Amino acid sequence: MEKEVQDIPDTMPAPWQDCFNYITRYVTFTNYQIQAVLHFRGRLDAVRLARAVKLSVDAEPVLGCKFIEREDMPFWQLRTDLDSISWCGLEEVPDREKAAKRFLLKELDMDNDPQVLGRLFRSGKQDTLCIKLNHTSCDGGGAKAYLRLLADLYTELGRDPDYLPEPNVSGIRNQTPIFDALGIRNLESDPEKIGLGTAVPESSWAFPLQQPDKPYQYESAVVAINRISSQDFQSISAYARARGATINDMLLTAFFRALFDTLEPVSGIPKEINFTVDLRRHLPEGTGIAISNLSALESISTSRISDEPFSATLERVVSIMTGIKSQYLGVQGAIGCELPAGTRFADVLEMMKQIVQKTQEDRKCTPTLTNFGVISPNLLLFGETVAEDAYIVAPFFYAPGFMLGASTYNGVLTLTAGYYEPATKGDDVTLLLEMIADELISCCGL
Repeated sequence: MEKEVQDIPDTMPAPWQDCFNYITRYVTFTNYQIQAVLHFRGRLDAVRLARAVKLSVDAEPVLGCKFIEREDMPFWQLRTDLDSISWCGLEEVPDREKAAKRFLLKELDMDNDPQVLGRLFRSGKQDTLCIKLNHTSCDGGGAKAYLRLLADLYTELGRDPDYLPEPNVSGIRNQTPIFDALGIRNLESDPEKIGLGTAVPESSWAFPLQQPDKPYQYESAVVAINRISSQDFQSISAYARARGATINDMLLTAFFRALFDTLEPVSGIPKEINFTVDLRRHLPEGTGIAISNLSALESISTSRISDEPFSATLERVVSIMTGIKSQYLGVQGAIGCELPAGTRFADVLEMMKQIVQKTQEDRKCTPTLTNFGVISPNLLLFGETVAEDAYIVAPFFYAPGFMLGASTYNGVLTLTAGYYEPATKGDDVTLLLEMIADELISCCGL
């Protein structure tokens, strides 16, 4: 008889950032999921892998919960059907990459599916693992942590088939420890801290370039993927280091330049791009963190200058980002997620619906970059089997929203964008990603 995992609470509080992400199901803005694709050198043990996914919801209890709506304040409740869920099925396919793309296009059922689901695709002697995580419970930083957790669980089960993880019931899942670390004691009246950072401005433009008369009637989900090789990425990294820039600076610069060429805004008028910030950066090293949403949104604005070379645009972006980073990066967005405390969930839901309705009427929505960064500093090992390639897929956005996702693994940079046709045109998205990749590669003279 299987040993029962102890000390997992029946209910858990739902931080406001979880609530905001959950609300997307009602305001029709994103598909509320973060996904990962891992290609392996060889085969995994499918039974052990399914067991590892099941144990991951014991290790991180929020993943074994349902989000329970309540007009005053929702909460997480432990599911009673954990033993009957098919956590990670095996499918024999002729083409692993095509099978993975099909999996990416299928949305989680918010009412019935668990917070995490896996699927193992096998072609010959090689496997591809796809993971789907509900953004209500997990952000990009949490997704990377989850992949490392899953690899560790699979490995431990190879040593001991009866292995049971210790539930992470005390790990941080809200932003209070971040405010404590920054010395913010009163969210509404600490101007020295709250006044710092960059407020996200009102949207002044949007991608896609073209929109039909009824842009919010969607036919199908599509994902565009563009890979930059390890050799090219090494050159891009060296170019950035020589100019005091980060990969995030490079991505923002390439994104701006591609959007400028695509949308052709008036020169000299600043345009904005939002970018996500992992708030874990503000916590002391060694802080216990659970799988969670600990991220915020910042914004950078700059203007189009005709015939400006990449290096000059990068110099301007680095200068602006240096100013942003010198302050409390992401803190305003974090505070914005917490200020509704004491407000009824139903009222926040209504407020969000009004914001999205205005966005749809104006047809303006700031393009967003979410750079997941390096998925793992070392190759992920599932027992003795190596994940030789991996990438993370950002949430899909409905028009006029658009999100560019970026992740790096084993030296390869992957760009992704999920969207819905016909409101967003596939040719426009494919071309934009190609333009961004070309900007990054050509700046190095490659």
